[in-house]
Amino acid sequence: MKLALVTAATLLAGLLIACNEGGGPSATPTASPATTATPLATATPAPSPTTATQTPVPNVCQPNPDPASADVLVIDQPSSGATVTSPVTVSGQINAFEAQFKIAIYAADGSVIEDVNARSAEGQVLAAFSEDVAFSVTEETPACIWVYDLSPRDGSIENVGQVPVLLQP
Repeated sequence: MKLALVTAATLLAGLLIACNEGGGPSATPTASPATTATPLATATPAPSPTTATQTPVPNVCQPNPDPASADVLVIDQPSSGATVTSPVTVSGQINAFEAQFKIAIYAADGSVIEDVNARSAEGQVLAAFSEDVAFSVTEETPACIWVYDLSPRDGSIENVGQVPVLLQP
């Protein structure tokens, strides 16, 4: 136990000496049972690589005709503002009628770049899905990915989730 305390005190003294080598006033470490250690510096976490490299994408999504609630649709991938290449993996969870739904990619002007049928693992419950959606663009293109269901009653679009992305050729 004494050896551990001596080792810790030696390491702390060495650390304090190393910190003061920059020309500042020297400090002599004192040990007292009532003294509590305070951090010499606090670390600021570096931004995550995803955040640091993400290009801001203008909100190119058209007004959502029927926003989905979280108990019906959760889109995990791609994240909002992501730069994606073809095929883009779109994944999450959806409560879709008979496990069938649609994924579309719209250009900023509202034109359809791609529109595909998709399936979740199970119907009428919140179930996982993952679909690779191929697209073709000739230049960097701001776009909006829609994940949506079609009403079994009349075929109208319902429960729409939107994610703005930047498509790469």
